[in-house]
Amino acid sequence: MAINDQRDVHTLVTRLAEECEKAGLTATVLSPTRVHVSAGAHSRLTETIRCHPGADEELMWWWSWGEPICPAASIDLAIRHIAHVVAPQGGDR
Repeated sequence: MAINDQRDVHTLVTRLAEECEKAGLTATVLSPTRVHVSAGAHSRLTETIRCHPGADEELMWWWSWGEPICPAASIDLAIRHIAHVVAPQGGDR
């Protein structure tokens, strides 16, 4: 069953922020559908992640540039992708 209730979206966004923090990222819930993520206070790389339905009405995590990340239920996978973007390994980019 797809999660489509606004309260469920807010719960997912809150969980994403909490799990990002546990993974060592800095995350702030901006709205019931958006979370801002960075690698820390002095990081130059940040991203605002949104949660909204895809074409098939399944809730998805989305990048700010409009590309899907993964299904919203896959929070661990989302964090891996987000961390790769905001905290890339190998020095400054």
